[in-house]
Amino acid sequence: DKKTFAAVLKEIWLAPSAETARKRANDLIDTYAKRFPKAVACLENGLEDSLSFYSFPDLDARKISSSNMIERLNKEIRRRTSVVGIFPNEILTSVWSRLI
Repeated sequence: DKKTFAAVLKEIWLAPSAETARKRANDLIDTYAKRFPKAVACLENGLEDSLSFYSFPDLDARKISSSNMIERLNKEIRRRTSVVGIFPNEILTSVWSRLI
């Protein structure tokens, strides 16, 4: 039953609009309130905050649901700094340390 609950929960944030997401959340709350009261209470408390991304126009959900772009940037910075080895002066060291 937990797998079903998790699948239904995930569908809330895959909804095409905020209204649909709210309807899915309300359906989940009605269905699972007695079975998973703590999870449902947590959902009720944070639902509106978690749906705020719907206010942005035409966002690709794949880009905002993952930190892959940030991780890729950090990997590239590490790759480039390892080639440099020791920085020639204190200013460059300071610049790179702030970027990382």
